[in-house]
Amino acid sequence: MKIILLTFLFSTSLFARFEQAPPPFKYKSSQAVFVDFKKAKYQLTYDHKSKQAYADTTILFEAKNSGFPIFDSVIKPTKVLLNGKNVKHELIDVPGGVSKVRIALAIVKKGIHSFRISTPIDNGTVYKRRGVSSGFFIKDLTDRMFLERYVPSNYEYDQYQMTFRVKVVNTKKTHNIFANGNVKTISWNYFEAVFPSYYTASAVYFHLVPIRKFIRLRFKYNSIDGRKIPVVIYSRSRLRNRFYAKKTIKVLKELERDYGPWPHPHLIIYGTKLKGGMEYNGATVTSYISLGHELQHSYFAKGMIPANGNSGWMDEAIASWRDKGHKSSSHVGFNHFNLGNHNIYTRKTDSNSYEKGRAFMAYLDHKLKKMGKAGLKAFLRMYFQKRKYTTVTTKDFIKDLKEYAGESFQKDFDKYVFGKIGSKFDRKPAVEGHNPHHGHMSEADIKSLL
Repeated sequence: MKIILLTFLFSTSLFARFEQAPPPFKYKSSQAVFVDFKKAKYQLTYDHKSKQAYADTTILFEAKNSGFPIFDSVIKPTKVLLNGKNVKHELIDVPGGVSKVRIALAIVKKGIHSFRISTPIDNGTVYKRRGVSSGFFIKDLTDRMFLERYVPSNYEYDQYQMTFRVKVVNTKKTHNIFANGNVKTISWNYFEAVFPSYYTASAVYFHLVPIRKFIRLRFKYNSIDGRKIPVVIYSRSRLRNRFYAKKTIKVLKELERDYGPWPHPHLIIYGTKLKGGMEYNGATVTSYISLGHELQHSYFAKGMIPANGNSGWMDEAIASWRDKGHKSSSHVGFNHFNLGNHNIYTRKTDSNSYEKGRAFMAYLDHKLKKMGKAGLKAFLRMYFQKRKYTTVTTKDFIKDLKEYAGESFQKDFDKYVFGKIGSKFDRKPAVEGHNPHHGHMSEADIKSLL
């Protein structure tokens, strides 16, 4: 039994880097500690008749430090079991007040432990005459809008295997799910989706729908590595699906040429009328205009995943640089800016990452070419292949760029990414910048997607 457990722990820790977790912080007589999720199983039950749904979540985790173990769930749990014992829990502020987390009010020692958490599923769920719709749609520009909005989860640094068992009861309507994992039908209206161990709280795509709600277009894309990638595009219009399919093939060819084979075993595209979109691992909810931007995110953002809110700027900067034709510039156009030097517990991407970040990428491209290098795109290909399926920080980007160029760009990052002014760093919250592809989604917008 011990040999099996050790093998499991090794295999699920292949990608995760716990050193990327925020530090513990003092709470009452002890400290609140971030933990390392090993695997999580979610039993999701939707009752059409009572118009209620709930999640029964089991989490195996490792505590690297003793203290009150941290998890998160925007919806208040009805029950929390820690190592099989019923415990109280509390929603608390992180230092600096930039976010909140939940803790179990029982101190754990270093080692392996388990949670079993019961929560209602309220967010992202509607009940209508023809069935249940539920979508775990995320936003990266708003705090606590990843998987924790719907079911118990962890901070974005953590990679772990997740399994969803999804059952719809008390209805005669047939349902199905769109999910970016290994999906199978167990029985009528009962499904399982197993997500890879490198997924994080921002990676999972899950959409439960009545089977006749959307029009689907399916085909296989011939990847440059010989795979036939299954693609499903769904929307409310056959014509829209055909437009999306044509553009998808064009963009995939471009991205594979630039950065290598499509890094996911599938592609799911939900075509909407909303402005902008949102990316997931090998999946996206997107407008037609933002399709290229979102597909690139399956390389930078979801092929390699930001480990925290101070690292998300990179993905938007790279995608926005593509949007403007990969231009070079000898000047960034601003004196200094803080894109990635906010409170260490920050969980959202700085909304200025699009234009400010794009300008900085154009500047890096110019500097690399001036040094006789092939340019930023060549570096990004190397960077992606090296870091694929891992969580990354700005420090990783700087380190790999130095190795590629043979020269440090630290002063540039200090000024234009970390907001250094003289001998000090600017940590003030910035005025929200323009972001054409990830616009603000209201609760009504999210509900319209269901």
